[in-house]
Amino acid sequence: MLKHLMGSLDLEVAGTIARWHRPILLLGGALAVASLIALRNPGLSDDYSLRSLAGSSTEQFSTLENFIDEFAGVELAIIVVRSDDVMNSESQECLSQIVEQVTELPAVDGAASISQAPSWIRQFLVGSSVVEGLLVSKDQKAASIILQMRDDGAVPDTPRGQTVAELKRIIAEVCNTHTGHEVALTGPYIVSYEMTHLVWDDLVTFGMLGAAAALVVLGLSLGSVKLASYPLLVGVASVALALGASVLFGVNTAINLPMLVLLTAVLTIANSVHLAVGHDETRGDAEATLRRLLRPCVGVVATTIVGFVAIGISPLEPVRSFAVLMTLGLSLGLLLSLAGACITLSRHTTRPLLSRPISHLLRCTLVAARANPLLISAVFAALGVAGVALTSQLEFNLRFLDNFRPDDEIRTNYEFVQRTLTPMQSIEVLIDRPDGSPVLTPESLAALATLSKEYAGQGPITRGVSVVDFLTFGGIKLPESQSALNRRMALLKGSTAAVLGENPLAGFVNEQTGTMRVSFFAHEGPSASDKIALGDEIKRRAEQLLGDGYRVRITGLYYFYAHVARDLLRDQAVSLVLSILGVFVTMAAVLRSWRMAVLGMAPPLFAGASCVGLMAVLHVPFNTVTSMMLAIALGIAVDDTIHYLWRYRVCRQRGFGVQRAIEVTQLSVGRACTLTSVVIAAGFAVMGFSRFLPIAYFGCVISVVMVIALAANLLLLPALLLVVDGLLAKRRAPAMEL
Repeated sequence: MLKHLMGSLDLEVAGTIARWHRPILLLGGALAVASLIALRNPGLSDDYSLRSLAGSSTEQFSTLENFIDEFAGVELAIIVVRSDDVMNSESQECLSQIVEQVTELPAVDGAASISQAPSWIRQFLVGSSVVEGLLVSKDQKAASIILQMRDDGAVPDTPRGQTVAELKRIIAEVCNTHTGHEVALTGPYIVSYEMTHLVWDDLVTFGMLGAAAALVVLGLSLGSVKLASYPLLVGVASVALALGASVLFGVNTAINLPMLVLLTAVLTIANSVHLAVGHDETRGDAEATLRRLLRPCVGVVATTIVGFVAIGISPLEPVRSFAVLMTLGLSLGLLLSLAGACITLSRHTTRPLLSRPISHLLRCTLVAARANPLLISAVFAALGVAGVALTSQLEFNLRFLDNFRPDDEIRTNYEFVQRTLTPMQSIEVLIDRPDGSPVLTPESLAALATLSKEYAGQGPITRGVSVVDFLTFGGIKLPESQSALNRRMALLKGSTAAVLGENPLAGFVNEQTGTMRVSFFAHEGPSASDKIALGDEIKRRAEQLLGDGYRVRITGLYYFYAHVARDLLRDQAVSLVLSILGVFVTMAAVLRSWRMAVLGMAPPLFAGASCVGLMAVLHVPFNTVTSMMLAIALGIAVDDTIHYLWRYRVCRQRGFGVQRAIEVTQLSVGRACTLTSVVIAAGFAVMGFSRFLPIAYFGCVISVVMVIALAANLLLLPALLLVVDGLLAKRRAPAMEL
């Protein structure tokens, strides 16, 4: 009954799509064009705020947002001037000219530079803890201008890209005037913009190269440029619709854009290739092709969507939005590929130029699987276990700079600042008093002084900066009474303004909220768990030194991103388990067989194990980006497996024996599996030249994994079917005779 019902449903859905394919394609084409127009104006969300890049519902993010509201925030741009002696008159003039021009930009809220101090006091300031390492390097060969930038929402008429371009223009003009000076521009405000556009630029460049490579492979394989264009056009349309939806609903794609574009296009193209190849077997009958392949095509998309729904458990808003857009893009891509098949496949017949080598490959793998099914199964099992065993050798690396090639300007500028001045990330200690009492007291300052002394220079921490450094400027002792402290604070507010801008103490003491801050600047290097442990240790020590009546909170980019990395890796591990279970259940539902679902999990799991093994052998760092490759390899590999098992199941239902069913499946669906694997591998391989290393690693590893997954589908899967179904068939034969 269920079988008849499902068959009738397939027939009805295929007939409906065949009848309505023109309106569907016209509507899809119109929406795709509208989406492309929307991508140009107003365009993708140009939001580089912390919430758009790493926003979440966690306590850590809430604390960081409160810290940004209470103090100067984390949106800093840093201009570094290098010369033989930055304290000479020419270098100081260079600094002054830059400060004068950049402070006129609408997005710049304030600037701090040694050049703002009177000339007679500069040399005295250089050796102080307030200036050395922050505004001037210890060897006096580098000086920084620290710019406090306004939030993008505060200057909506001035996009961040425009501000960055203006800063670069000012720097170029000053460098032309003051030869012999090198000027570098960096800081979180700059890096977030340049990193995103680096990824976007690489996406455009290598996306076009990948599409060209895919078109060539499809053209040679299908024997028709027009027919080869069908999968690519469907892929482009589905991507356009997904991105158009992101514009319509104001979803910020940010760093997720390459993954969104690549995966939507690749998975949509894979279904279209199976439809194109299946067209030969129905002799040009598009509706018959739909009836035959509707269920496996839907199953492929369903299993993939299950994986992305599992990703949606992440507390990170960008990850959740990525999962939603992927689900939308894949669903629309499936509908367009089915409707497009009706008009494209009915007008073109395939004349493959590579049919002979592909057929030779399929027959060779079939012969090998038939000859030694147990041996092949054992070899693949051993290789899979070896891949899993290599998990212990994975290199967990969360260093931000290792995302860029060694000669990349983003990396070199960032490294120079960290090497000669102070690291740009910090652990922030926020202290207040819940009862509303003054937080700034001689006792609390003494506790802060002890805290800074104990942790400055410990592990990755280079220094601690707080209001204590200002109050002890010039070697003066801390005030011992509240009245002396109040007088010292009033004096400092006026005297340091000339050097560090208007009311620099506001960056360390917020009088309105009654909160003070200690910044511990730290180098990259430790693991996420070690960073979190260090922050928690500082918190416990601060609470011990301050005593009862004080509340201590820990935040800062250094501490926050460690939590993000740890939680993301944990969530992806949970998502992977949920994806495997979801894919298994969905495959069983599509194939209507738990046994075939168990067999079908072997190739994707082997592909996932191979992905881990390759990452370990090739020393690909395992971080928040590359960790996604495992789930993606699983999702891509399962697509061809579903098509293979579906055809095998149909053949068995028609009365074919195990050997004959495998042969028919291998020589028909195997061709589509080969084409999709080659197309995907070619498309991803060009990403290996990306300047953003996670994308380069992603492209290279996925390309190799696709070849491995193809081998698993053409060798391991038929071998398992021969062993398991062959054994079942032999057991059933005597029973039938009886």
